[in-house]
Amino acid sequence: MLQSRPARPDGSLSVSRPAPLSDDDCVALLQWMLRHDTTALQAREEGFVAELAKYLAERGIASRIIQGDEGRANLVASLESGRPGPHLVFCGHCDTVPLGDRVWQKSPFGAEIEGGRIHGRGSSDMKGGLAALIASFLDFSASNDWSGRLSLAVTYGEETGSEGAKLMAGDRSLDPFDAMIIAEPTSNRVVRSHKGALWLAFTAMGRTGHGSMPQMGLNALEMVIRFREGLLKLDALTASDPLLGRPTICLTRLHGGTQVNVIPDRAVAEFDMRTLPGQSHEDVLAEVRAIAREIEADYAGGKIVVEALNSLPALATPVESPLIHAALETRRELGMPASEAGGASYFTDGSVLQAPGTDILILGPGDPGEAHQTDESLDLSDFLAARLIYTGIARRFLCSPE
Repeated sequence: MLQSRPARPDGSLSVSRPAPLSDDDCVALLQWMLRHDTTALQAREEGFVAELAKYLAERGIASRIIQGDEGRANLVASLESGRPGPHLVFCGHCDTVPLGDRVWQKSPFGAEIEGGRIHGRGSSDMKGGLAALIASFLDFSASNDWSGRLSLAVTYGEETGSEGAKLMAGDRSLDPFDAMIIAEPTSNRVVRSHKGALWLAFTAMGRTGHGSMPQMGLNALEMVIRFREGLLKLDALTASDPLLGRPTICLTRLHGGTQVNVIPDRAVAEFDMRTLPGQSHEDVLAEVRAIAREIEADYAGGKIVVEALNSLPALATPVESPLIHAALETRRELGMPASEAGGASYFTDGSVLQAPGTDILILGPGDPGEAHQTDESLDLSDFLAARLIYTGIARRFLCSPE
């Protein structure tokens, strides 16, 4: 069984040898990550990336920490080959979702290993992928047989709407790139396309009244029901994509009403819409607001406000991309089952980071079904295989010409 290397007394990572990392070192790195609570919106990512920066510095790699909101930060590091070539980026987020209400069978921050699996919040989504990226990044720091530039980008706040990626794209702390690998869990399969996310808030303001005389009020909850019915008939929902299927929309939060015999005069509903490559969120919003205006006209004296809480476009990298070709060839060379480049229904930081770059690949260890679940865990053989895949892809992409 793989054994972890002891940490320092203060709990920080220790370095026992120069790069590249052994398999034991890789597992120790992942265990440290899992023991570091980086639950989203708890302002803990800055401490995580600060310790990671020290770890890289001890291996001779300088990095930049870019401060976001208080207690939150991104990290960017780069390796230069000294020869002209493309710019490839390894990208991963360090935040995780909350633990949930169910009791965990193993400590969510214990990083326990049992039966070839490592347990803990973020093991699958996506500290396993991030640790494998860092191991591969260190593989390149110890070699000089490649061309171009390799960067490591660690973001915060992906789970709450890609806040860190938005900062990274906005402040240009990540230079324009030719290709990017994002280590979200895909069971190490190649994903070249994913849906976008448009999160909507619908606020209805009506008029209160007695439950026995509904005609005297304007029922805000009924306005929400009408709005939802209209959303299900959006023209945008009729689109289709060969990898991603159709767009979806669902009601995810609803607040309204004070007591059973009082007509509610205010209600707020939030909707999660997933869109396809090529769909304009501005066009969708125009159609949504037209539905709201129709309902407002039917409820004279009422008022409706529609707000886009988040707008993250879909991602599509061409199947003929050299990055996709490199990924498929690397899997084949490593003896993995043949597969086509697929799509995913979730969004990633690639939604935002496609602005400064071009081709983006999603590939990482872990079953996507494990993400956000109680008792999240990761198969260690898949984790170690991911490191080999990343290194293989990067070598194909950054290989020095003969």
